[in-house]
Amino acid sequence: MPDISLSFTTSAILVALLVLVAAAISVFFYRQTVPPVPPAKRYLLITLRAAALSLLLIFLFEPLLRLISTSTQKPVLAVLVDNSKSMTISDNAGDRLAQARSVLSSNAISEAGGKGEIRYYAFGSKTRRISVVDSLLFDDDATDMISALRTIAEEKERLNIGAAVLITDGSYNLGQNPVYEAEHPGIPLYTIGIGDSTEQKDVLITKVLTNDLVYNETEVPVDVTIKSSGYANEKVEVILADGSRELARTQIVLQEGTREYSVRLTYVPEGEGVKRYTVRISQLPGELTTANNQRTFLARILKSKLRVLLLAGVPSPDVSIIRQTLSEDKNIHVTSLIQKSPGAFYERTPTTPLLDSADCLVLIGFPTANASDATIEMIRESVARKATPILFVNGRSVDSRKLAPLSPLLPHIEGGASANEQLVFVEPSPAQRNHPILATNTEEGTASWSRLPPVYRLQTAYRMKAEATVLATVKINNIVLNEPFIAIRNVNRQKSMAILGYGIWRWRLMAQGNPQTEKLLATFLSNSIRWLTTRDDSRPVKVTPAKPEFSQGEPVEFVGQVYDASANPVESAQLRIVAEHEGKQFETILRPIGNGRYEGTLEGLAKGDYAFRSSAQLNGQSLGEDRGRFSVGELDLEFQDTRMNVQLLRQLAARTGGEFLLPSQISELPSRINSLAAFVPREVHDAREFELWNWKYMLALVVLLFAVEWFVRKRSGML
Repeated sequence: MPDISLSFTTSAILVALLVLVAAAISVFFYRQTVPPVPPAKRYLLITLRAAALSLLLIFLFEPLLRLISTSTQKPVLAVLVDNSKSMTISDNAGDRLAQARSVLSSNAISEAGGKGEIRYYAFGSKTRRISVVDSLLFDDDATDMISALRTIAEEKERLNIGAAVLITDGSYNLGQNPVYEAEHPGIPLYTIGIGDSTEQKDVLITKVLTNDLVYNETEVPVDVTIKSSGYANEKVEVILADGSRELARTQIVLQEGTREYSVRLTYVPEGEGVKRYTVRISQLPGELTTANNQRTFLARILKSKLRVLLLAGVPSPDVSIIRQTLSEDKNIHVTSLIQKSPGAFYERTPTTPLLDSADCLVLIGFPTANASDATIEMIRESVARKATPILFVNGRSVDSRKLAPLSPLLPHIEGGASANEQLVFVEPSPAQRNHPILATNTEEGTASWSRLPPVYRLQTAYRMKAEATVLATVKINNIVLNEPFIAIRNVNRQKSMAILGYGIWRWRLMAQGNPQTEKLLATFLSNSIRWLTTRDDSRPVKVTPAKPEFSQGEPVEFVGQVYDASANPVESAQLRIVAEHEGKQFETILRPIGNGRYEGTLEGLAKGDYAFRSSAQLNGQSLGEDRGRFSVGELDLEFQDTRMNVQLLRQLAARTGGEFLLPSQISELPSRINSLAAFVPREVHDAREFELWNWKYMLALVVLLFAVEWFVRKRSGML
């Protein structure tokens, strides 16, 4: 029977007095009636009026009804069973699956929970409650032990969990280290170690490092790390393949003990797009498992090299240094045309096909007065047609009149021309210090620019266009002037960049010997070409996997962005992902995380290549779509570390006040658990409160009382 109490915001005595007053008023009102009614009916009317008035008065003092019930909860023994694939391995300690089933079917578990209730939970990539232990398949592709411990902590909020048993090999490959999380539930954890803790006889690939972005017909290195144990003087073949086609092969000789070997393979990618490659090692007799003898990776193949067409007005040190520096970049192919006389060039004459094939134009001191109008018009038409980016490097030989047709494509407008030159230092603009073009890859960062030698600049006034951005200005005698030196422009997918000075050969030849500056020109030019040739992505919906390839059993993570037609972030869109593989579809909805960004995961995907489609909707209207690919590799996380992690299991037990046991010691479990002071029944008090003054049914009762009183009065002719 629950305990019942009623409280008010004022004294209960005052409330009782007011109720008596309400009753007295009702008696006074009905002491005589017109017409007279029988006493029974008069007493009914008095009761109805008194009850209604009393309830109204009580409501004024906010009555609160409390119901407190007490029950007894039996102690609960939580049994957590590792349901991952690593539990199917047979090692020196025997068949892990048989050991786990033997522990679960033993009388020790039922005796340990004899005082109360036993609840079973299976954990792997996820944790779930199970009612039948025989239903376990031990087929989860990953192990998230911390998720299992958090589940027990949540269950303890409503259950009298007094102890937990963890049956596992101790190997986890998802989530954080579970040692610290184990303390949060506040219950002793008894760990049952399944498997052998010694290094197993096995050969496996532990790591593959290579480039995600590669260029067609450009050799790419692939660094492979191989781990072996239990073998000596055995030969292992390491093979890199594209499907069934072998690309590279090498051989290593294994040494005694547990060792790691680094192997470098190379391949030459062909074609364009995303391709999947496989690294595998040959099998040896007696291996614990061959599921870890293979790794796959994806590479996005770009066209062979960026084609840079260099047009120079006259031979100069800048032309030589810029051409040489760009040519040293293995991903850039440079074609240079230097004007010799009006309409003639040293190497070859510029043509429309040559201009159209260029990924970027570099104009150094060009055009001069010798440049023909036909050549300049050909350049202008090609750039306008192909949206070819331009890098303009100024020079004394530039003719402003000849440059005029190309001026609409550049970030600057030339004012009054001057033939006077001055030595200036370059100072990055404070607001643009993090721009990728100015990145130096040095310890000092953009501060390295201040260590460069001075270069030349004409005393010409330059005016920036409204859409241009000034990356660097001029500094003379340690005074920073508001005069642009490096500027960029990006309008309608047409990019351009202007260096409004010359003599930048000094940034290479006079900057040697200082690690902060000796490679700065090469980095600067490489950054500039990359920025110019990278096309802006104006898609309203952009979704990408966190990485191109995931291990089997690993959740596939996605990040997305959604923008409206005005390029403003959309906060509350429904962003849906549908991944397809071999006719099967897997779907998820990304959750918003603010500022138009979204994230989410797909789990339980089998190995293979997947194509995915993403679509965003807001209030039933489509905002856009995106597509992409990712791969789930043949690497199985469960077979990367095949030893029983006895150290982790001992730590979990020690930190929680439990104990580590082997399957052969399972008979000791009942005495350990039944002796725990916490493994006893407990009383649970459940308190519920009802705000009667705010309860709609109480108000309905008052209305009902007045309505019945009115009905009786009307039937008695008292109205």
